[in-house]
Amino acid sequence: MQILLFIYNFILIILTPVLSVAGYFIFRRKNKHQYYWERFGFIRISDFKPEKSIWFHCASVGEVRSIKKIVDTLRADNPEISIIISTMTATGRQVAVDYIQADKAFLLPVENSRAVSMIISYMNVSVLVIVDTELWPNLIYTASNQVPVFLINGRISDKTYKTYKRFKFIFKSVLKRFSAIMTKSSLDEERFTSIIGSSGKVITAGNIKFQERKLRENVKTIKELENIKFFLAASTHKGEEEIIISWFNGKMEGFDKLVFVPRHIERAAEVKNILEKNGYNVSLYSENDFSKQIIVVDAFGLLEGLYILADKIFIGGSLKEIGGHNIYEALQFKKTVSVGEYMFSFKEIFDEAKDFGLVYVIKNREDALNFIHLADNKDDKFIDFFNKIDKINQDTVSTITDTINAVINKERN
Repeated sequence: MQILLFIYNFILIILTPVLSVAGYFIFRRKNKHQYYWERFGFIRISDFKPEKSIWFHCASVGEVRSIKKIVDTLRADNPEISIIISTMTATGRQVAVDYIQADKAFLLPVENSRAVSMIISYMNVSVLVIVDTELWPNLIYTASNQVPVFLINGRISDKTYKTYKRFKFIFKSVLKRFSAIMTKSSLDEERFTSIIGSSGKVITAGNIKFQERKLRENVKTIKELENIKFFLAASTHKGEEEIIISWFNGKMEGFDKLVFVPRHIERAAEVKNILEKNGYNVSLYSENDFSKQIIVVDAFGLLEGLYILADKIFIGGSLKEIGGHNIYEALQFKKTVSVGEYMFSFKEIFDEAKDFGLVYVIKNREDALNFIHLADNKDDKFIDFFNKIDKINQDTVSTITDTINAVINKERN
């Protein structure tokens, strides 16, 4: 593995100067260049020198939001400890500041061992916690030589598992650097254990991505869609819009409007074109024309408000083998949802919701029409569901924070 790591770093050294400059102009053109150079280790740390800190690394917004209850618990247990958060995106970085109130937030200096080592030393990091399966070899190797490194919400999908097994000699050496791996499910625990070869470091903690429920009154909605009956297709991927619109077959099926929110908003114009070819009048949200039959959302931060207002909801990534997106984001507002048959990315919450009859699987147009005309679930089903989730959440948070606190307490002693 040392030879592979040497080759990997040698390639990085050659490519980084070119990629960093080219990347800057690409990000600048998209107006996403703010904090860009933090990705290469240019992080302002002179204004921040904590006594002790816990470092969380999160990919983006969803992962940052998911650690809120964990961070709150750790702060209550350890008032002297600072929380620092690195992310892969500028939006995730901002959420770390605004929502988590991180003491320090920055973009991860990708595979920059020197920067990682300096962050740990200068910020007196006691433990690094990587959220979800973000396996950056230099980050993990460098950090694990200085502090314990934990993986939380660990998951290995069916497709990824095949890759891990094929290149087991690589992934095993990386995964063994973790002091503990806390997985989303028992199936993930089995898969991590089969790669590592020992179960001592791997435990099932549960899924942290459905920990906190938002209050409706704390979520901004779109006033133009209030008191309007609409069908919401959320987080759709390429190829899914055609399937969804085929369910309606040129009709509105009793809805005033259909609202599409592509997972990647840069696809909004493409989605609009697809829907227009199917005979509908379509406008983009940014055009501020709500008279059309279909609205395609091309802005960030509106999805939760749409969940609250929608009469029927379909959540994408589930008609294709992508794995589906987080249905809990809609369920938290007491909304029954529909999905396709591919929900392996959020299997735990899907299984729980299915047990309570709160999620409907669509395999064909007949299923879709049945869901569209299905009566809404009563509140008592959601109350029982939330009670079950709250118990799971409490156990998950306790498992993770107890493991981290054990490191901090050992340092104190």
